[in-house]
Amino acid sequence: MVEATQGRSTGLPGEKRPRAQGAELIFTGDELLRGDIVNTNQAYLGERLLNAGLFVTHALSVTDDLELIGGALREAASRRPAVLVVSGGLGPTADDLTREAIELAFNRELALSEALLDSIRRRFQDLGVHMAETNRKQALLPRGATAIPLVGTAPGFWFEEGPTLVVALPGVPSELQRMWEDTVEPLLRMREATGLAPGVVVRRLQLYGIGESSLADVLSDLPWKSGTAEIGTRAGLEGITLVLRSAPTPEGRARIATLASEIRARLGDKVYGENGVPLADVVGGLLTERGLTAVTAESCTGGLVAKKLTDTPGSSTYFLGGVITYSNELKESLLGVDRRDLQCYGAVSEQVASAMAAGVRESLGADCAIATTGIAGPGGGTAQKPVGLVWIATDVRGIIDARKYTMFRTRAEIRERTAHTALDLLRRRLLALT
Repeated sequence: MVEATQGRSTGLPGEKRPRAQGAELIFTGDELLRGDIVNTNQAYLGERLLNAGLFVTHALSVTDDLELIGGALREAASRRPAVLVVSGGLGPTADDLTREAIELAFNRELALSEALLDSIRRRFQDLGVHMAETNRKQALLPRGATAIPLVGTAPGFWFEEGPTLVVALPGVPSELQRMWEDTVEPLLRMREATGLAPGVVVRRLQLYGIGESSLADVLSDLPWKSGTAEIGTRAGLEGITLVLRSAPTPEGRARIATLASEIRARLGDKVYGENGVPLADVVGGLLTERGLTAVTAESCTGGLVAKKLTDTPGSSTYFLGGVITYSNELKESLLGVDRRDLQCYGAVSEQVASAMAAGVRESLGADCAIATTGIAGPGGGTAQKPVGLVWIATDVRGIIDARKYTMFRTRAEIRERTAHTALDLLRRRLLALT
């Protein structure tokens, strides 16, 4: 591998040079270190960079201190990553220090951009707010930097430092994401086209219905770390994602294709999708392909299954609606659940889940139905029916399948797992239809 050389570029795109490697992230702000907010920007940027072919090797949160931020920037730049992103510290207050830290770290003096200042003034005018004098600070740009179009009132900017693209973005997630997708990703594509960014080939396989230990057993003989490809895992409430990575060479691409085929052959329908497609979208696609409609009857999930289905634009073509029957009375009156079943077996039972699914499918006139009933906690459990006990039933054209599950952890996690499991149960039933 060729080592990148020092020196400063004059702009994008530039002449071909040795490639830098990987990406690094620096996040500024006392609020991150105090735990006042969760740093969702790190997860977002890590995934977007990997999608762009860049693996994040370092991520660091730094307090609002000029010397510490400047030192972190210098250290990161010394490793010459392909991309260095710093998030936060671009506001107008005294503790917004990213501009000054970049000036310190890279010896790039700050200068007022009149064009950027005019843009900031217009943004405040559009908001019907008077721009304070302190906001002039936000129009300062390091020498050689290019401003990123405003999303809020805090501008971002980028410049090249030797082989590294340095990007400064606001800490507000919605603003960071818009700037990243509208401006930074096109820059990355330009750099890759001119040989300035390394690129890795990435393929993600999404799994549901298998745990990490079982997955490790099934795939134990595969080369998780080899010279041409790597396998990584990420577990979450939505299941497990297998991340396959390789160098962008013919050998690497072929190895990833072979690995993906072998994994699919071993795991079968436990693989529900690729590259971030939500499980609800997969279910919607299967319903559409088969010309079927679906409805929901929810108790413990409180409408979460319906919410996931309707997160997808155009879902009205296959999702008719749903009901939340939290009380036994509504289970009886709206879904036709037999009172004797409720009294004999309880609301969290196979009999009631099955009746809920059949009742909502028939009453709303759909082809398929999902029903959920359970004990999400933290209270309400017993020795016979502990917190986390859930029954899920699906009704597909009058054929009911009810299954018992034991979920765990917090109330929110139990509800999320139940919703994902319910969608996956319907997905498998739809796959089985001829």
